[in-house]
Amino acid sequence: MDIDDALRRYRENRFTDEDVTRCTRLSVRGLRELIKVGAVRTLTERRGPGCVRLCDGTTFKRAAIIAAIHSAGFSLATAGRVAYFVPFEELLFAVWDPFTVLFLHGAAEDPKTTLPPRRKTPTADWFDPDRPAKADPENDWFIEIIDGRFVAANYKISGKPDEQFIYADLRNDGTTFVAWLPFHQQRPIFDRTLKSFVDTFSAKWDQHNPWSDRLDRNFLNYKYEQHAAADDPLRIAAEAAARSPLFKTTINVTLTVRKAVRRYLGIEPAASDPELGESR
Repeated sequence: MDIDDALRRYRENRFTDEDVTRCTRLSVRGLRELIKVGAVRTLTERRGPGCVRLCDGTTFKRAAIIAAIHSAGFSLATAGRVAYFVPFEELLFAVWDPFTVLFLHGAAEDPKTTLPPRRKTPTADWFDPDRPAKADPENDWFIEIIDGRFVAANYKISGKPDEQFIYADLRNDGTTFVAWLPFHQQRPIFDRTLKSFVDTFSAKWDQHNPWSDRLDRNFLNYKYEQHAAADDPLRIAAEAAARSPLFKTTINVTLTVRKAVRRYLGIEPAASDPELGESR
């Protein structure tokens, strides 16, 4: 399959179990466990000989992040909750996407290729077959789990200083995720077609689209606490830990997603051993 064929298939937004395990470093057993506990939601259920279970692009990309967090030593269920609550996940998945990087948005399809016209200069070299996948220090986003407890994001915005913010903590030996950001509040929805936020408001798990966000509330076990005050004891402890961590698990979420998509497009070989969960 050449890259244009792979891009046409990618745009159908339908990924099989084999696609997920081949591209994200999740094992077949791991994917089945995630489905069983409700950490990922499929579009179709496999029933009977010859039937193929399918998921959408959100689940495909989220599975890559889950695999990276799991490879760093966290349970699949914990990794699923951390991945689901990645701040600005919708924007992350839309920006780090081959159709955003390679093609002109809103242009008519080329009748010969049935693809939009390509940009003369792609916005990044992430899907260049002649270049290896590598970190992009000016743009990559990171999730950091400090001392196995405090969950922070470090999002790189070109031209601005690095900004780390702690948005959750893990309790009960990592089995409970407590959000410090109010994910339950209604918020604008990111429209992937328009590549912008639209004036339709809904909590993430109540959105009708995408289906993959509507996970079982029992699995999410969503808990929220406000720790924004400067004199909040838990925030003080978290910030102290961030300044001088005993250990820190860092996941480059953009490179994680990028590699999974490159594997799907045939630019990189299929996944084998875990490589993206790292402690430092």
